[in-house]
Amino acid sequence: MVTTAIHDRVKQEKEESSYWSSLNLSVISGIMLIIGIIWRVVDQFVLQLGSTWMNIMPSKLFPFLIILGFFWSFRRSEIDSTLGLSRRQLRAQICAGIVMVLMISILIDVGGTIIYATLLDQTYPLELHIINPELLGYMFIFFLTNAFLEETLFRGLLQNSLKTRFSPNKAILLSAITFGLWHSGWPLVNGSIGNTLIVQVSSMVFFTTILGLLFGVYYERFSSGQSLVGAIIAHTFFNFISECFKIGPEPVIQGPDLIFSTPGLMAVSLLMFLGVLLFLFVIFWRYKIEQAGNLWSRFRDYVANQIRVLSGMTPTIQNEKDEV
Repeated sequence: MVTTAIHDRVKQEKEESSYWSSLNLSVISGIMLIIGIIWRVVDQFVLQLGSTWMNIMPSKLFPFLIILGFFWSFRRSEIDSTLGLSRRQLRAQICAGIVMVLMISILIDVGGTIIYATLLDQTYPLELHIINPELLGYMFIFFLTNAFLEETLFRGLLQNSLKTRFSPNKAILLSAITFGLWHSGWPLVNGSIGNTLIVQVSSMVFFTTILGLLFGVYYERFSSGQSLVGAIIAHTFFNFISECFKIGPEPVIQGPDLIFSTPGLMAVSLLMFLGVLLFLFVIFWRYKIEQAGNLWSRFRDYVANQIRVLSGMTPTIQNEKDEV
């Protein structure tokens, strides 16, 4: 009797494991997306955590843990290939993420304001505002958690599941649009109404969709669907810098700067945004991360050789000066 009971229990566990491990990827992505949306809505509109020091951390942390826990339990071999949490080309991924941070955060957030104040309106004050400086450490953890959730959910799970039904380009587009709509609730939370609400929702969806396209192309084309580490790094620091550090006297509240009181600054920032992202789109579409890694190695070797050459010439040059 005992042996039979144990056998039946093992058989049942195997059947349950087989069911979850063989479940269609589209169904899994749909379930995880619904969990994320419901948790987000509860945190934003019911509990209104966005106005507290905690922000909506539960809707970032727990859906990510659910996704990770599910794949760890039932589809562990797909954590790398489906969620993009792979350590392949790790050094190159980190470098690519840092380059994206420098180009997006520095050239757009800081560069646009500096260009406007330097070339177009020299009376515009270049002053730095740090939003909630006592919470900077916590906010970095918040945005890191947010990046892990959104990249594994939208670029990893959703984009890969859409590829089972559509072409890779369509999958990138649909995932990016979903990612844009995911962010449409913040203007409502902030109390915007009327035309202001329409403008802010449209701006939020537009800009986040463009970023979703960029990260999707990075993952599918540049990274060959291998790893999202670079995108996670860029996503983390882009949000952290843009939402916690403000340059100039524009509204200094936490959140992305979508509407500017100065039309000229808004135009310059938009042009910088589109120009920088267009450049990155071209790079990520045409090249692979292995090529970028080889190019970096060649550049590093070239610089090292030049330093050695200059170091070898220095004594000769010094001797010639002494003779003169």
